Amino acid sequence: MKPHFLKVVNEPDLIRENDSKAILNTNSKELNKYKQEREERLKIKRLLEESEVMKSDISEIKSLLRELLGKNNT
Repeated sequence: MKPHFLKVVNEPDLIRENDSKAILNTNSKELNKYKQEREERLKIKRLLEESEVMKSDISEIKSLLRELLGKNNT
């Protein structure tokens, strides 16, 4: 029976899964770093989306205020 994983030559943190041929990183420190960076990117994306919603809301409020002020001046 052959081993389930094989070492990748010249790459101490990488292994290859026999069935799928997928290359996996066994360095948990790098994995945690990647997860943290991904979470930061998602957080920034959410903040940008919220910012766009707020811009739209402010624009709508300004438009409604202009409309109200215009009606009061006539």
